[in-house]
Amino acid sequence: MTYAELRRTLRASLADAARATGLPIDQVYETDEILRLVAHMDRAQVLLRGAEEADERTVTRCLSAAAGRGEGIPLAYLLGVSPFCGEDFHTAPGCLIPRADTETLVEEAAARLPAGGILWDLCTGSGCVPISVLLQRNDIAHAWGLELYPSAIATAERNRIRFHDRTGDRFTIAKGDVLSADTPAGCTERPDVITANPPYISSDVVDTLDVEVQMEPRYALDGGEDGLDYYRAILSGYLDRLAPGGCIIFEIGYDQKRAIRALAADLDCTCIIRRDYAGNDRVAVIRPHRDMTEPSAT
Repeated sequence: MTYAELRRTLRASLADAARATGLPIDQVYETDEILRLVAHMDRAQVLLRGAEEADERTVTRCLSAAAGRGEGIPLAYLLGVSPFCGEDFHTAPGCLIPRADTETLVEEAAARLPAGGILWDLCTGSGCVPISVLLQRNDIAHAWGLELYPSAIATAERNRIRFHDRTGDRFTIAKGDVLSADTPAGCTERPDVITANPPYISSDVVDTLDVEVQMEPRYALDGGEDGLDYYRAILSGYLDRLAPGGCIIFEIGYDQKRAIRALAADLDCTCIIRRDYAGNDRVAVIRPHRDMTEPSAT
Protein backbone atom coordinates (compact mmCIF):
# COMPACT_ATOMS: atom_id res chain seq x y z
CA MET A 1 0.00 0.00 0.00
CA THR A 2 1.35 3.43 -0.92
CA TYR A 3 1.23 6.35 1.49
CA ALA A 4 -1.40 8.02 -0.69
CA GLU A 5 -3.54 4.88 -0.51
CA LEU A 6 -2.96 4.59 3.22
CA ARG A 7 -4.08 8.16 3.72
CA ARG A 8 -7.31 7.56 1.80
CA THR A 9 -7.93 4.32 3.68
CA LEU A 10 -7.44 6.02 7.03
CA ARG A 11 -9.91 8.77 6.18
CA ALA A 12 -12.51 6.21 5.13
CA SER A 13 -11.95 4.19 8.30
CA LEU A 14 -12.30 7.28 10.45
CA ALA A 15 -15.50 8.24 8.64
CA ASP A 16 -16.86 4.80 9.53
CA ALA A 17 -15.73 5.37 13.14
CA ALA A 18 -17.59 8.67 13.30
CA ARG A 19 -20.78 7.02 12.09
CA ALA A 20 -20.42 4.09 14.47
CA THR A 21 -19.75 6.16 17.57
CA GLY A 22 -21.54 9.42 16.83
CA LEU A 23 -18.33 11.25 17.73
CA PRO A 24 -17.36 14.44 15.86
CA ILE A 25 -14.17 12.90 14.46
CA ASP A 26 -12.15 15.28 12.30
CA GLN A 27 -11.06 12.77 9.69
CA VAL A 28 -8.49 15.01 7.98
CA TYR A 29 -6.82 16.09 11.24
CA GLU A 30 -6.79 12.63 12.80
CA THR A 31 -5.46 11.01 9.63
CA ASP A 32 -2.59 13.48 9.59
CA GLU A 33 -1.93 12.96 13.32
CA ILE A 34 -1.79 9.20 12.87
CA LEU A 35 0.62 9.53 9.96
CA ARG A 36 2.70 12.17 11.74
CA LEU A 37 3.20 10.08 14.83
CA VAL A 38 3.26 6.55 13.41
CA ALA A 39 4.93 7.13 10.04
CA HIS A 40 6.86 10.23 11.18
CA MET A 41 5.55 12.19 8.21
CA ASP A 42 3.73 15.49 8.00
CA ARG A 43 1.08 16.28 5.40
CA ALA A 44 3.60 17.72 2.95
CA GLN A 45 5.76 14.62 3.16
CA VAL A 46 2.78 12.34 2.59
CA LEU A 47 1.93 14.30 -0.57
CA LEU A 48 5.51 14.33 -1.78
CA ARG A 49 6.06 10.66 -0.98
CA GLY A 50 2.55 9.47 -1.77
CA ALA A 51 3.72 7.02 -4.43
CA GLU A 52 6.16 5.31 -2.04
CA GLU A 53 5.24 2.03 -0.45
CA ALA A 54 4.53 2.14 3.28
CA ASP A 55 6.15 -0.65 5.25
CA GLU A 56 3.88 -3.32 6.71
CA ARG A 57 4.46 -2.31 10.34
CA THR A 58 3.45 1.29 9.64
CA VAL A 59 0.30 0.22 7.77
CA THR A 60 -0.71 -2.13 10.59
CA ARG A 61 -0.20 0.45 13.32
CA CYS A 62 -2.02 3.19 11.41
CA LEU A 63 -5.02 1.01 10.63
CA SER A 64 -5.11 -0.26 14.20
CA ALA A 65 -5.32 3.32 15.50
CA ALA A 66 -8.19 4.11 13.14
CA ALA A 67 -10.00 0.92 14.18
CA GLY A 68 -9.62 1.93 17.82
CA ARG A 69 -11.44 5.16 17.11
CA GLY A 70 -14.39 3.05 16.01
CA GLU A 71 -14.52 1.74 19.58
CA GLY A 72 -14.54 5.29 20.96
CA ILE A 73 -10.98 5.09 22.28
CA PRO A 74 -9.41 8.57 22.41
CA LEU A 75 -6.79 9.17 19.73
CA ALA A 76 -4.28 10.26 22.37
CA TYR A 77 -4.52 6.89 24.11
CA LEU A 78 -4.16 5.03 20.83
CA LEU A 79 -1.06 7.00 19.81
CA GLY A 80 0.39 7.42 23.31
CA VAL A 81 0.94 11.16 22.97
CA SER A 82 -1.14 14.33 22.81
CA PRO A 83 -0.12 17.72 21.39
CA PHE A 84 -0.03 20.55 23.92
CA CYS A 85 1.59 23.98 23.72
CA GLY A 86 3.42 22.97 20.56
CA GLU A 87 4.92 19.81 22.08
CA ASP A 88 3.96 16.15 22.18
CA PHE A 89 3.29 14.88 25.70
CA HIS A 90 3.07 11.24 26.72
CA THR A 91 -0.41 10.22 27.78
CA ALA A 92 -2.00 6.92 28.70
CA PRO A 93 -5.21 5.45 30.13
CA GLY A 94 -5.58 6.51 33.74
CA CYS A 95 -4.37 10.03 33.01
CA LEU A 96 -6.34 13.04 31.79
CA ILE A 97 -5.56 13.91 28.17
CA PRO A 98 -3.98 17.35 27.68
CA ARG A 99 -6.27 19.73 25.80
CA ALA A 100 -5.83 23.03 24.03
CA ASP A 101 -8.22 24.73 26.50
CA THR A 102 -5.60 24.32 29.21
CA GLU A 103 -2.97 26.25 27.27
CA THR A 104 -4.60 29.44 28.60
CA LEU A 105 -3.70 28.28 32.11
CA VAL A 106 -0.08 27.86 31.04
CA GLU A 107 -0.01 31.34 29.51
CA GLU A 108 -1.31 32.96 32.69
CA ALA A 109 1.16 31.11 34.90
CA ALA A 110 4.12 31.88 32.67
CA ALA A 111 3.16 35.57 32.60
CA ARG A 112 2.70 35.88 36.38
CA LEU A 113 5.65 33.96 37.78
CA PRO A 114 8.51 36.19 38.91
CA ALA A 115 12.09 35.44 37.92
CA GLY A 116 13.41 32.73 40.19
CA GLY A 117 9.84 31.89 41.18
CA ILE A 118 8.34 28.66 42.50
CA LEU A 119 5.34 26.94 40.90
CA TRP A 120 3.10 24.27 42.41
CA ASP A 121 0.78 22.47 40.01
CA LEU A 122 -1.98 20.59 41.84
CA CYS A 123 -3.71 17.59 40.24
CA THR A 124 -0.80 17.65 37.80
CA GLY A 125 -1.84 14.59 35.77
CA SER A 126 0.57 14.25 32.84
CA GLY A 127 2.64 17.19 34.10
CA CYS A 128 1.91 19.09 30.90
CA VAL A 129 1.15 22.38 32.69
CA PRO A 130 4.32 22.79 34.82
CA ILE A 131 6.57 21.41 32.10
CA SER A 132 5.10 23.79 29.52
CA VAL A 133 5.61 26.72 31.88
CA LEU A 134 9.23 25.70 32.41
CA LEU A 135 9.76 25.42 28.66
CA GLN A 136 8.54 29.00 28.25
CA ARG A 137 10.40 30.44 31.23
CA ASN A 138 14.04 29.45 31.71
CA ASP A 139 14.30 31.78 34.71
CA ILE A 140 11.83 29.89 36.92
CA ALA A 141 13.61 28.20 39.80
CA HIS A 142 11.45 25.10 40.21
CA ALA A 143 8.06 23.57 39.53
CA TRP A 144 6.41 20.89 41.63
CA GLY A 145 3.63 18.64 40.37
CA LEU A 146 1.36 17.13 43.03
CA GLU A 147 -0.61 14.05 42.01
CA LEU A 148 -2.35 11.23 43.90
CA TYR A 149 -2.96 8.50 41.34
CA PRO A 150 -0.15 6.08 40.33
CA SER A 151 -1.05 5.90 36.61
CA ALA A 152 -0.93 9.68 36.30
CA ILE A 153 2.29 9.87 38.31
CA ALA A 154 3.89 7.35 35.95
CA THR A 155 2.83 9.43 32.94
CA ALA A 156 4.17 12.62 34.50
CA GLU A 157 7.47 10.87 35.17
CA ARG A 158 7.72 9.84 31.53
CA ASN A 159 7.18 13.45 30.51
CA ARG A 160 9.72 14.67 33.05
CA ILE A 161 12.26 12.40 31.40
CA ARG A 162 11.09 13.34 27.90
CA PHE A 163 11.77 17.05 28.47
CA HIS A 164 14.67 16.76 30.91
CA ASP A 165 17.21 17.96 28.37
CA ARG A 166 15.29 21.28 28.19
CA THR A 167 14.01 21.68 31.74
CA GLY A 168 16.86 20.04 33.65
CA ASP A 169 16.13 19.21 37.27
CA ARG A 170 13.62 22.03 37.68
CA PHE A 171 10.56 19.75 37.75
CA THR A 172 9.73 17.41 40.62
CA ILE A 173 6.73 15.08 40.86
CA ALA A 174 5.36 14.47 44.35
CA LYS A 175 2.60 12.16 45.50
CA GLY A 176 -0.10 13.89 47.49
CA ASP A 177 -3.81 14.41 47.99
CA VAL A 178 -5.09 17.88 47.14
CA LEU A 179 -8.28 17.28 49.10
CA SER A 180 -6.11 16.79 52.20
CA ALA A 181 -4.06 19.90 51.39
CA ASP A 182 -0.83 17.90 51.09
CA THR A 183 2.39 19.80 50.43
CA PRO A 184 4.91 18.50 47.85
CA ALA A 185 7.43 16.44 49.81
CA GLY A 186 10.85 18.04 49.89
CA CYS A 187 9.59 21.52 49.01
CA THR A 188 10.57 24.07 51.63
CA GLU A 189 9.74 27.26 49.74
CA ARG A 190 6.36 28.92 49.37
CA PRO A 191 4.98 28.98 45.83
CA ASP A 192 4.63 32.24 43.95
CA VAL A 193 1.94 30.67 41.78
CA ILE A 194 -0.26 27.63 42.31
CA THR A 195 -1.93 26.23 39.20
CA ALA A 196 -4.64 23.59 39.06
CA ASN A 197 -6.77 21.99 36.40
CA PRO A 198 -8.81 19.95 38.88
CA PRO A 199 -11.86 17.77 38.28
CA TYR A 200 -14.69 20.27 37.80
CA ILE A 201 -17.57 18.48 36.09
CA SER A 202 -20.69 17.90 38.18
CA SER A 203 -21.13 14.25 39.12
CA ASP A 204 -24.48 13.88 37.37
CA VAL A 205 -23.04 15.29 34.15
CA VAL A 206 -20.04 12.95 33.92
CA ASP A 207 -22.18 9.99 32.85
CA THR A 208 -23.67 12.02 30.00
CA LEU A 209 -20.33 12.86 28.36
CA ASP A 210 -19.18 11.41 25.03
CA VAL A 211 -17.98 7.83 25.14
CA GLU A 212 -14.37 8.82 24.50
CA VAL A 213 -14.38 11.32 27.40
CA GLN A 214 -15.81 8.63 29.68
CA MET A 215 -12.76 6.51 28.85
CA GLU A 216 -10.66 9.03 30.75
CA PRO A 217 -10.42 8.44 34.51
CA ARG A 218 -13.49 9.57 36.41
CA TYR A 219 -11.31 10.87 39.23
CA ALA A 220 -9.88 13.41 36.78
CA LEU A 221 -13.34 14.62 35.74
CA ASP A 222 -15.77 14.40 38.68
CA GLY A 223 -15.77 17.55 40.79
CA GLY A 224 -18.58 16.52 43.11
CA GLU A 225 -22.26 17.34 43.19
CA ASP A 226 -21.82 20.91 41.93
CA GLY A 227 -18.38 20.51 40.36
CA LEU A 228 -16.74 22.76 42.95
CA ASP A 229 -15.31 20.31 45.51
CA TYR A 230 -11.69 20.74 44.44
CA TYR A 231 -11.91 24.50 44.14
CA ARG A 232 -13.20 24.73 47.72
CA ALA A 233 -10.50 22.39 49.01
CA ILE A 234 -7.67 24.18 47.21
CA LEU A 235 -8.75 27.65 48.25
CA SER A 236 -9.22 26.66 51.88
CA GLY A 237 -6.07 24.55 52.03
CA TYR A 238 -3.51 26.42 49.95
CA LEU A 239 -4.20 30.17 50.01
CA ASP A 240 -2.18 30.62 53.19
CA ARG A 241 0.78 28.81 51.65
CA LEU A 242 1.30 31.34 48.87
CA ALA A 243 4.35 33.58 48.94
CA PRO A 244 3.53 37.28 49.41
CA GLY A 245 1.91 38.59 46.25
CA GLY A 246 1.24 35.07 45.00
CA CYS A 247 -1.87 33.76 43.30
CA ILE A 248 -3.82 30.62 42.54
CA ILE A 249 -4.74 30.06 38.89
CA PHE A 250 -7.53 27.61 38.10
CA GLU A 251 -8.85 26.19 34.90
CA ILE A 252 -12.63 26.43 35.16
CA GLY A 253 -15.68 25.25 33.25
CA TYR A 254 -17.19 27.64 30.73
CA ASP A 255 -20.24 28.14 33.00
CA GLN A 256 -18.49 28.41 36.38
CA LYS A 257 -17.42 32.07 36.47
CA ARG A 258 -20.13 33.21 38.87
CA ALA A 259 -19.59 30.28 41.26
CA ILE A 260 -15.80 30.71 41.34
CA ARG A 261 -16.11 34.43 41.98
CA ALA A 262 -18.46 33.71 44.88
CA LEU A 263 -15.97 31.26 46.41
CA ALA A 264 -13.18 33.83 46.08
CA ALA A 265 -15.30 36.61 47.61
CA ASP A 266 -16.18 34.42 50.61
CA LEU A 267 -12.44 34.17 51.34
CA ASP A 268 -11.78 37.88 50.80
CA CYS A 269 -9.98 37.24 47.53
CA THR A 270 -10.10 38.93 44.17
CA CYS A 271 -10.92 36.94 41.06
CA ILE A 272 -9.98 37.78 37.50
CA ILE A 273 -11.50 35.67 34.73
CA ARG A 274 -9.73 35.07 31.41
CA ARG A 275 -11.22 33.54 28.29
CA ASP A 276 -9.68 30.86 26.08
CA TYR A 277 -9.21 31.25 22.35
CA ALA A 278 -12.68 29.87 21.70
CA GLY A 279 -14.12 32.78 23.70
CA ASN A 280 -15.17 30.68 26.72
CA ASP A 281 -14.46 31.63 30.33
CA ARG A 282 -11.56 29.32 31.13
CA VAL A 283 -9.12 30.62 33.73
CA ALA A 284 -9.62 32.22 37.15
CA VAL A 285 -6.75 34.12 38.77
CA ILE A 286 -7.36 34.35 42.53
CA ARG A 287 -5.34 36.15 45.13
CA PRO A 288 -5.88 37.45 48.66
CA HIS A 289 -7.39 40.92 48.54
CA ARG A 290 -4.52 42.41 50.50
CA ASP A 291 -2.15 41.47 47.66
CA MET A 292 -4.29 42.83 44.84
CA THR A 293 -2.50 45.41 42.66
CA GLU A 294 -4.33 44.85 39.38
CA PRO A 295 -7.43 46.48 37.92
CA SER A 296 -10.84 45.20 38.94
CA ALA A 297 -11.82 41.74 37.72
CA THR A 298 -13.64 41.49 34.42
